[in-house]
Amino acid sequence: MHIDHLTFVAGPQGLQATVDELSEVLGREFKDGGFHPRFGTRNNILPLADDRYLEVVEVLEHPAAEKAPFGQAVRARSEMGGGWLGWVV
Repeated sequence: MHIDHLTFVAGPQGLQATVDELSEVLGREFKDGGFHPRFGTRNNILPLADDRYLEVVEVLEHPAAEKAPFGQAVRARSEMGGGWLGWVV
């Protein structure tokens, strides 16, 4: 078992502003990770070593976001100001 990726939720300022801030701090550029229709979210990723990555995600105004537990969790964390949500193994 190993960590696949770490998840950071964008705050109320949105995905692009959060990614821009983290890029400046980390000195690395994020890539568009796409839209996730099952969760009602979209993300940007920062590839790391060994196929691992850092994900910055935001919830969208999308019907799936209200139904999917991940979409609900991202919305709740964003409303609290954003930040670390978890890791995926």
